Amino acid sequence: MKKYGLRLRFPPALNTSKPSPPRPPPPAFAFCGGDDEDDIEREISRQASKNKSLQKVEEQHKKAMEEDPSVFDYDGVYDEMKGKIARPKVQDRTERKSKYIETLMEKAKQREREHEIVYERKLLKERSKDDHLFADKEKFVTSAYKKKLAEQAKWLDEERLRQIREERDDVTKKSDLSDFYFGLGEIVAFGAQSEDATKRKEQKPPGGTSAVPEHGPTEKNAQTDYTQDTEKDDTQAKTSSHTQNSEQAAELTTSDVTVKDNDDGDKLAAVDQSTERYKRGDDALASARERFLTRKRARQQL
Repeated sequence: MKKYGLRLRFPPALNTSKPSPPRPPPPAFAFCGGDDEDDIEREISRQASKNKSLQKVEEQHKKAMEEDPSVFDYDGVYDEMKGKIARPKVQDRTERKSKYIETLMEKAKQREREHEIVYERKLLKERSKDDHLFADKEKFVTSAYKKKLAEQAKWLDEERLRQIREERDDVTKKSDLSDFYFGLGEIVAFGAQSEDATKRKEQKPPGGTSAVPEHGPTEKNAQTDYTQDTEKDDTQAKTSSHTQNSEQAAELTTSDVTVKDNDDGDKLAAVDQSTERYKRGDDALASARERFLTRKRARQQL
């Protein structure tokens, strides 16, 4: 088979692949050079500086831990930050629950009791219609049912008293300031005044009037007594005005209480106590006026 084209002939000596040159032999004293000694010294100095820096870092770490044990507590700080963010939300939720849910629960319980009372009354009406059919039968009432009826009666009494109290304290239904003056007189005029009045009654002689001494007082003592008496009379006049207002308020309040609820004994007892206090204030005022008149007569005799 013939081949067409240019054909070249290469001699066998001129081959394209050339052999690699031989490697030179290693030197006889390769590990005894000066460069290696410099490298070793450099490595030693590097290790020494590294150890020194690590020692400084460790000392700083110990110092920081002594000052603040939680200085490296990164997770704790992160949790605390997140807790501060989430805590107000949780508190807001709990406050809302305590503010609204409890009131709703109380209202629901109140409505449930009202429905139970209405249902019991309905049953009583229906049973009263059938009493003639079961007149000869025995009636059994359990202790739980008796307890339930007692609780309902107690709750009705509390609700009745609460309604009376609300109607009494309703500001829109009041026509004057008698209740305001009543409370003011009870607080101001009968706080320490009642104790003073009792002390004066104990110190008062049995004859009713103080005896005039044989040797009359001097002008200086008479003047001081006169100033003290005038000051006392001024204070007694102020307290008497309060007592008059408070007496009017007491009469109004007692009339309101008796009209609204005659069975409310506790409130009537409180009103009786207040009237006794007013009587004590009147007695104290009368005794002070009597002492002033006796001193005045003593000065006139001088």
